[in-house]
Amino acid sequence: MRNRMIKKEFWHSHRILSISPYERLMFIAMFNVADDDGILKNSALTMKSVCYACDENITISMVEDYIKNLLGVGLLVENEDGNLLKIKNWKAHQRIDKPTPSRHKFKKVILEDSNSNPRGLQDEYTPKEDKERQKKERQNKETVQDKTLELFNSFYDSYKRKQDKKRAYTAFKNLTRSNQILCIEGVKNYNKWIELNTIEKNMIKLPTTYINGEHWMDELDTAAKDKPAKLEYKLDATGNAVLGYCDKCNQSDFYDPYKVSNMDSRCCNAALLPEKKAINGVLSLNDITEKYQ
Repeated sequence: MRNRMIKKEFWHSHRILSISPYERLMFIAMFNVADDDGILKNSALTMKSVCYACDENITISMVEDYIKNLLGVGLLVENEDGNLLKIKNWKAHQRIDKPTPSRHKFKKVILEDSNSNPRGLQDEYTPKEDKERQKKERQNKETVQDKTLELFNSFYDSYKRKQDKKRAYTAFKNLTRSNQILCIEGVKNYNKWIELNTIEKNMIKLPTTYINGEHWMDELDTAAKDKPAKLEYKLDATGNAVLGYCDKCNQSDFYDPYKVSNMDSRCCNAALLPEKKAINGVLSLNDITEKYQ
């Protein structure tokens, strides 16, 4: 027999609470009797001698009924020949260092439901099957990681601001596959908007910000219906407006970059200038400072 562990969640399990105290005790004893793969012989005599050796009132036939009940509630699985039992979800509850492979080959029972569809006990594996399953899962995980890296490189290569790549990759990995593809497609539209509005590099969103904010969902106007204002008009931080000065009073305000050339100032209905006009040919110190910021 072997030393085993019991998690605290064991005592609150609905299946454990649904069985009698005698059945509960025997199920715990099975942890010690089972090998490192959770397999033990289907023997009422063995369990009687291990668990109820001094209890004369508990007979072998009663122990057989206990085993049937444990099978009924799904705590145990019986093999094809009926001579072996396996504790269900064994490896989820027992962590064993350097386990000894089982001497028994546990063949899964195939049941049929009311619709005659075959249904296997998919959470039960022989040691060889479990090893192959784990190998396949590792290969699938590596394939997914390689594909994610490939998609991220496609995103990052096309993104106009190359900064904070490591954090951007972490954020990209957390996206679903469909959102990763949408993110890559959205960058094309974002790049077009950047070029159309002549956005400066330091005003472009960081790659991490773009991903976390799901900015591929932004509705960006990329239709070049009219040419935007010439570069002498200074764009604001958002790139959606330009700074124009009233020709009459020198007051500044923000205007549509596509229409500013044909607009009048809001304050005096006068012409708009891209820079503040000098009074008597002289700019104040504040005006000069603002001009070269």
